[in-house]
Amino acid sequence: MMKKTLVALAAVAVTGGAFAQATLTGELAYGYSSITSGAGATTSGGGMDTSTLKFTATEDLGNGNSITAYITTDGTNGRGGSMVMDDQEIILKMSGFTLNAGSKKGGDWLTGASGGATWYGLDGRVLSSRSINEEVGIAVPVMTGLTASATVAGPDSVVAEGTGNGGSTAQSSMSYTLKYAAGPLAVKANYKGYTNNYGTDSYSNNLSRVGAYYDLGVAKIGAAFDSLNYGGNGTRSRAMVSASAPLGPVSVNAEWASSTITSTTLATAGTRTGYMLGAQYNLSKRTYAILNFGSWLNAVTDTQNKSLTALTMVHDF
Repeated sequence: MMKKTLVALAAVAVTGGAFAQATLTGELAYGYSSITSGAGATTSGGGMDTSTLKFTATEDLGNGNSITAYITTDGTNGRGGSMVMDDQEIILKMSGFTLNAGSKKGGDWLTGASGGATWYGLDGRVLSSRSINEEVGIAVPVMTGLTASATVAGPDSVVAEGTGNGGSTAQSSMSYTLKYAAGPLAVKANYKGYTNNYGTDSYSNNLSRVGAYYDLGVAKIGAAFDSLNYGGNGTRSRAMVSASAPLGPVSVNAEWASSTITSTTLATAGTRTGYMLGAQYNLSKRTYAILNFGSWLNAVTDTQNKSLTALTMVHDF
């Protein structure tokens, strides 16, 4: 998003020259899409796709240290709908360490680790839907280009103080990440362990994943993989490959993903695959049009692939 200063100096401290700066950013997107279901039925229409506002306040603590807090609101149901609270986070940067605490919907890990960049992704289609978690994390620089981090996350969609596991069947997690980025290469590896696996495939036990992408200049290519062990004997393995390239005023991108679940108890057992293609044309520095086409097997019981064709106009401010 392009940042626009709402209040250049919201507050100036009396000592130390420290200051706080508040900004307002946002995004509006309107589009038309046509979706064919796995059973062959087609629905289509136009409407608001995205309507968000993000309020950010950053305080300079001096000596390269800072505190940033932000709140994101998300519009729902178009005109006459409501604005709901979305991501909320506090980020402290001090002496090379970064500490974050908040509630947010994480990006799809495989897409990010492989450098994928389609407007309509394969999360919630071939890959899992993104979930909302409370989390606390710390990141530490190890050497030039290499960062190590650890994150404690609460159960999905449990986002209030005092509402942890509390003896329920919800699952918290502990996650460890190594991230390397230098020049055109970026590599990311992660291990996540879950609480309360109960010895059944309805719950997760541990997850290992790795991904990388390389910017060739004329194109960026990447791949990512993960392996999840359920609480019982079941497993899930997923893979994604991505590519993107600028072609004059138009940039194009593509993603392909596969997900295979092996389990004797889960109804979702089987293999799903799909792809998403995109093209973006920049009308200005903050306004662009996106064309997407995708096809995927939404459920192992579908008789045919589900497909999407969409044209979206986006303005960032």
